[in-house]
Amino acid sequence: MSRYAETDDEAIKRFSAHAAIDPFPNIESALLNSADVSDYVAATGMICPFYEELQKPASYEVALLGKYVYWDGEGNKQVGNIERGKEFVLRKNSIAFVTLEPVFRLPEYLALRFNLKITHIYRGILLGTGPLVDPGFVGKLSIPLHNLTTNDYVFTGGEALIWMEFTKLSRRAEWNPSKTTSSLIAREGKFYRFPERKKSFGDVESYLRKADAQRPIRSSIPDVLERAVDQAKQARNSAWIFTGIGVVAIAALMISLLTLISNTNNFLREAQRETQNVRFELENEKKKTKELEDWKAQFQRVEHKAEPTPSQTPVGSRAADNSNR
Repeated sequence: MSRYAETDDEAIKRFSAHAAIDPFPNIESALLNSADVSDYVAATGMICPFYEELQKPASYEVALLGKYVYWDGEGNKQVGNIERGKEFVLRKNSIAFVTLEPVFRLPEYLALRFNLKITHIYRGILLGTGPLVDPGFVGKLSIPLHNLTTNDYVFTGGEALIWMEFTKLSRRAEWNPSKTTSSLIAREGKFYRFPERKKSFGDVESYLRKADAQRPIRSSIPDVLERAVDQAKQARNSAWIFTGIGVVAIAALMISLLTLISNTNNFLREAQRETQNVRFELENEKKKTKELEDWKAQFQRVEHKAEPTPSQTPVGSRAADNSNR
């Protein structure tokens, strides 16, 4: 039977008994070694599930497993679950929020810190969160992963993602257990030494080959900036084109307006000349009419003078008239 809690219910039971009572008050306030971490996990249920063999002298390896959230290139929210053995792709120049496998229950006297495994760091992946988790935290941890490179990276559910370390706080009297309780808890933790195979791993190129032997590990920022510059140039060229079209259109409109104004002025001048001509002809016609009226009046006066009066009738004429009678 394992000395560590194998179910969540068992972990809760152990945590309830030691959340505020330190089962090992003789362990100094310091960064805990692997043996001390194992004993605290066994007594408090602070990590469930816990795999003792995944330890190094002062750190514990934690896997990726559980819910993820990210937004794709079109702004659509993507939510899913990374199951054991299932692949998850962290796209280039992107950020994704992923979940760690165990449930953590930190007693009042222990805090934890974490960071990415060195392989992921050499891939150019960044862990975007503060690495301290305060005492009293209960639940699963989710972390944001930034991939600021030009490569897509594939993770598998259950794959080691981070290294975690535990620190014991300075002492407080209320955390001390009774002597009876303290004597019932055995110290069985094993100290895990640094692996021999990693002591002479090589230089920076060795880490880079392990991180990604087939592809260059480059920042995506220059490519993004270059695309932004190209888009800005295209926008500027388009602006110049539209500006040129606008200038030509305005010039054409101005020419049309000037032509219209010129034609209108010519029409007005011609109309004025025609009006003057008509006035001149009317004046001539008035003069002619007046002259005709003057001639008519003179003619009538002359004709009136030429008609004979009764006293001017000849005598012979009157005698002849009488004889005829």
